Amino acid sequence: MSEVQEKKKDGDTDSHSERRLYRHGSHGSSLHVGDEAMALGSVKGSVGAIGTSKSNISIRSRTPSGKSIRSRTATRAEYHDDLKKELKQGFTFHLLFLSFIIMIGNSFIFGYNIGVLNQPVMLIRQFYNATYTDRQSTSAVVLTNGSIGNESDASLNSSSSTEVKPPVDEYMIMFLWSLTTTLFVIGGMIGAYVAGYLADRVGRKRACLVNCIPCFAGAIISTVSVAANSPELLMFGRFITGLNCGVATQLAPMYLLEISPYNLKGAFGTANQLFITIGIFVSSIWGLREILGTQSSWPYLLLLNCVPSFVCLVVLPFLPDSPRYLMLSRKDRDGAEKALKFIRQQSDVAADMEEMETELSDNSGGQKKTEDADESYTMMRLLRTKDLRMPLFVAIFLQVIQQLSGINGIFFYSAGIYRNAGVPPYAIQYAIIVTNAINVIMTIVAVPVMDKAGRRPLLLYPMIVMVFILGLITMALTLQAKISWMSYISIACVLGYVICFAIGLGPIPMMITAELFRQGPRPRAMSLAGLANWFCTALVAISFEMIQVLIKEYTFIIFLCLMIGFTAFVFFKVPETKNKTFEEIASAFQPGGEIEVEEVVEFPIYTGTDQMDSEADFFVGANAHLMADYKNKPSVYLPADESNTDDVVVKLVDEEKQTLKNSTANV
Repeated sequence: MSEVQEKKKDGDTDSHSERRLYRHGSHGSSLHVGDEAMALGSVKGSVGAIGTSKSNISIRSRTPSGKSIRSRTATRAEYHDDLKKELKQGFTFHLLFLSFIIMIGNSFIFGYNIGVLNQPVMLIRQFYNATYTDRQSTSAVVLTNGSIGNESDASLNSSSSTEVKPPVDEYMIMFLWSLTTTLFVIGGMIGAYVAGYLADRVGRKRACLVNCIPCFAGAIISTVSVAANSPELLMFGRFITGLNCGVATQLAPMYLLEISPYNLKGAFGTANQLFITIGIFVSSIWGLREILGTQSSWPYLLLLNCVPSFVCLVVLPFLPDSPRYLMLSRKDRDGAEKALKFIRQQSDVAADMEEMETELSDNSGGQKKTEDADESYTMMRLLRTKDLRMPLFVAIFLQVIQQLSGINGIFFYSAGIYRNAGVPPYAIQYAIIVTNAINVIMTIVAVPVMDKAGRRPLLLYPMIVMVFILGLITMALTLQAKISWMSYISIACVLGYVICFAIGLGPIPMMITAELFRQGPRPRAMSLAGLANWFCTALVAISFEMIQVLIKEYTFIIFLCLMIGFTAFVFFKVPETKNKTFEEIASAFQPGGEIEVEEVVEFPIYTGTDQMDSEADFFVGANAHLMADYKNKPSVYLPADESNTDDVVVKLVDEEKQTLKNSTANV
């Protein structure tokens, strides 16, 4: 059994007993646990604080605490729960700065591109109409002799020429616009699917840097489309931009949650959604007619995409990659430790290293490595692993819920709702900006709440309210032709729905997807979940307008029925991940092997004559070892050497109080 060396802070008067676990075969440096520096002699083990068990004893004074060591096995979830006292961290400047660069180069760009074409949509349709009309009016005329001429040729021989085509009709323009939107979504689907492979292949940081390439390319191609008089370039540019956004939607939450302490994962997962909403808000401001929403300036809206990507490209190379990727995927222990020290801004990161190392370990004291560590996950392996089917199903279905919740329909209807409420046409763009601002504000509110309230409550309660709002807005839209004030109810429903979405279904689905899996399957699982998200986005984009034309205001009845079923699914199937490590969450689905540990049990030594509670039933000498489970065994241990208080191991019962008093009288 390894020797335990202990250093106590002066003035420590804690009267609680503590247990600590040392993992056999760990290779970390000594770890400070609370106020103590603990080290295992021959085994350079890391220590996890398992918490305190109150003794309910009032102590006047005591000698240094006694301790007992025994070997046993612990589940992975139990061991990681033991480490939480040391894993818990606060915000640091380096953590916040790295997170900002990740989000500005990924999350913000995604949000910006969601909203960038909303304000100038009529200008873009006019560009399509003018371009294709001009092409048809100046099209080549086929002469009877088989040669190709221009309009002047046609005037010379009008009898042998074909008729000039009329301007492009509205349905063609609508189709071209829908195609532009669809190509962006298709690019997003492809990007989301390859994001996991890219993140595993080159790492989280390099993947972000590589993802800047399609961002620059898409922005430049889209911008020059007007100068080139080519709507096809705009469509192609939006497809390339979609690739960038698809990768970004998976990389950002993956990277953020892997650098965050377990107790701040909710905050940083929500911050990812916050930057998406900020991107939408900023794009709606830049798209105002008074700024860049004009016939000559709207292409520059697309070029602004390059600014945050350029910031990411310049700054991110000087910042560390994900420590979990370096440690668990690259097996670069030194690199992971260096990255952790930078992010945590402290020299002692042994607890974080131990938390990651146990994800690699299995039975036999960490000598045997898990299958997750030694074999990379392919998509087929992910789908065939039985233990991963349920978390994968939960992750994918949460993405489906997010996109089929009706939020896109609410935004689609918002302009018409504001118009019917009497908002002047020129002011509708400002009303939409206010809606986007509310989305940002409520997401800010959700950031500190996420790790306190938990994921499940912030999903369930807003979803229940959303069901009610969908019923109310259907009624309001139906009756507003007869009851004028119903239009104001509709506005309230729009704002209420945005608020509920911002708190729950906005940030949580992608966050939980990143939390449910260990390092091995996480990138592939997020790729599949992201693919499902983008597919549902395409489904809504293609079908919503047609459904709205057919059943008008009753469109929301469909979303109402879906949301009732979705709420039931969340209640029965979605686990709570608040304040849990990756291993604790994954162990609920895929337990893994137990870990052999040395358990150190420390107890205060009684040296006074004060009153003792009957539940406080023992003290342990500094060099004594428990011969039975102190919680479950009723055995009475007598002093090993009454002349030496350090060796006293006594079970206290009411009738033995005098005996204990006598045995400690000489202290």
